[in-house]
Amino acid sequence: MSQAQPLGMEPPGSVQHAPTATETAGGEDRRGAYVRHIVEAALWLLGAIVLATGGYLTHLHKGPWPGELEFSRWTQSVQYWPWFHAVLTFFSSFNDVPPSIIATVVAVLFFLIMRWFRQALFFALTIIYGNGINILIGAYVDRPRPSEHLIHVTQKLSVNSFPSGHTEHDVVFYGTLLYLSFTKSVRNWRYYRYLIPLQIFALCAILCIGYSRVLEGEHWLTDVLGGYLSGLLWLFLFIFIYRLDTQQQAERKANRQVKTQAEPHIQA
Repeated sequence: MSQAQPLGMEPPGSVQHAPTATETAGGEDRRGAYVRHIVEAALWLLGAIVLATGGYLTHLHKGPWPGELEFSRWTQSVQYWPWFHAVLTFFSSFNDVPPSIIATVVAVLFFLIMRWFRQALFFALTIIYGNGINILIGAYVDRPRPSEHLIHVTQKLSVNSFPSGHTEHDVVFYGTLLYLSFTKSVRNWRYYRYLIPLQIFALCAILCIGYSRVLEGEHWLTDVLGGYLSGLLWLFLFIFIYRLDTQQQAERKANRQVKTQAEPHIQA
């Protein structure tokens, strides 16, 4: 038997063999998958508890935490190479609301043109629900933005500061694209190698966005850490749902194939 592909890495509806009591249609050990799901759920719940606790404490203490003011001032006092500073500010401004909406629409249209309908739906729902939940958390915490009397602030924004919306959106947006780009249906695309620069860009965007938000004085350090955690939680939740749906579709297709192959023998 060939080595099983990781769950969710197969194209939609692909089947390796008929599912059994011990193996899935993708060849994955059911008991091992069950244990892995338990571990993943426990880690996700732990992350959700950390985010909820951090949000509640920040709701009670809206000012900068010890060390945050010093970190922001140090970040802004560093003499960066001009090109590096431009890169950091680019990732921040590129993630503002108008360009974010345009980028999301372009990505969805690309998936639809390629007839990757499940990927398009998964991507759109991840962005919508991830950003929506993050907005609700921010409304509850109600933390004000850093004051221009304490640090340099690039833009005076009135929206809530915790968790960082830019950071959360980048993790969800580019994280989803990265995950989908490594699924088999995308990797089998004849022009897949042209996606490599986009994959590198996505990784750089995720890594740079948090630091750039502190550099511009738009968020405190805990805001961006909360944004990273929030984005990872919703990203992994929807990846789990996508993988589960992929597996169920493979199971149903395999069962139909077995039933179809058995009918001629029954008739004979």
